[in-house]
Amino acid sequence: MLALILLLGLQAGEPAASAEALARGDERYAHRDEGASGARADPSPIERALAEYRRALALDPDSIEARCRLLRAIFFRATFCGAPEDEQRRLFDEARRIADEGIRRIEKSRRRLKDPAWIAALKEVPDAAHLYFWAAVSWGEGAQRRSRLTAAREGAGGRIRDLAQTVIDIDPSLEEGGGYRILGRLHDLSPRLPLLSGWVSRKAALENLRRAYGMAPHNTVNQLFLAEAILRHEPSHREEAIELLRRLANTTPSAAYPVEDAHYAELARRRLAELR
Repeated sequence: MLALILLLGLQAGEPAASAEALARGDERYAHRDEGASGARADPSPIERALAEYRRALALDPDSIEARCRLLRAIFFRATFCGAPEDEQRRLFDEARRIADEGIRRIEKSRRRLKDPAWIAALKEVPDAAHLYFWAAVSWGEGAQRRSRLTAAREGAGGRIRDLAQTVIDIDPSLEEGGGYRILGRLHDLSPRLPLLSGWVSRKAALENLRRAYGMAPHNTVNQLFLAEAILRHEPSHREEAIELLRRLANTTPSAAYPVEDAHYAELARRRLAELR
C-alpha cells in the first residue's frame, strides 16, 4: 500500500515538475540570442533551453506543449548556430522522431474520423496545430539534408504535404501562414518523380507562398521563400522577386526574432549578389 501511495504521488507530481522545466526552458529560449554575432547564435543558451525541454517532455510525454517547444528549439539549434551538416541531420532526425511520436499519441488517443470530423476533433486538442506545424518543419528540414531521391523514396514529400495541409485545415493563420509557407516551399523545391511525387506543382508553390506572404508580408521567411520561388518558376516577375530580396536584405531584425531575421536577410544579400 505504501509503495502504491508513493507511486501515485510521483505520478501526480510529474506534470508539475514538467511544467517547471518547461517554464525554465522558455526563459532560456527567450535569451537564445545572447552572445550572437549577427546571423549566428552562440549555441550555449539554446543548449540550456534544450536540456530543460527534454526534461519536461521526459517527465510528461503526453505534453504536446513541451514537445512543440522542444521541436522549435531543435530547429533553432540546427539552423542558426553554425552546426555542421552531419549535426544538422542528427538533430532533425531526432526532431522527426519526437514529432511522429507526438502525432501517434494524438491519433491513437482518439478514434480516427473522416474529414471534416477529424479536423474538427483536432481543433479541440490544445497545441495540435503547432505539433503538426513543427512536424512538417522537421520532416522538411530533414529531407533537404538528404538527397532528393532518398527523401522521395522515404515518402517525405507526401508526409510533409499532409502535415502542412492539416495545419492549414486547423488554423491557416498559425505561424503567420506557416502551413501555406511549408506547402508552397514543398512544391517549389521537390522534384517531380513518376510514381513518387507526380503531384508536385510549381503553380501550387507560387499560390501557397503568395497566400503566406499576403497574410504576413513582414515575415522574413515568407519574403525569402516567395522571392526564390518566383525566380525559379515565374521569370516574368523577376523584378518583383528582386524587390522582395532588396527589402529583406535591408530589414532591421525584430526584437522577437533577432538572429532569425538577420539570417534570412543575409541569405537575401547572397542571392542578390548571385543575380548581379
